[in-house]
Amino acid sequence: MSYVVATPDFLTSAAEDLAATRSAIEAADAVAAYWTTSLLAAAEDEVSTAVAALFRAYAEEYQAAANQTTQHQQRFI
Repeated sequence: MSYVVATPDFLTSAAEDLAATRSAIEAADAVAAYWTTSLLAAAEDEVSTAVAALFRAYAEEYQAAANQTTQHQQRFI
């Protein structure tokens, strides 16, 4: 039979660890957001422009998903 141990010290430590993880992810995400959403075309042709637009759109979708994940994590903590 398994037992679950949940003491205030363990829960506090786990919450602090999650908060530290969240801070690290948010910092990395903020740096990556600029570089991925402001991607320039490699050349001035249609293909390069389309590929850059595709990557920018993907980056914007990722940022939206990351924001939702952050909100869920804040509620969890």
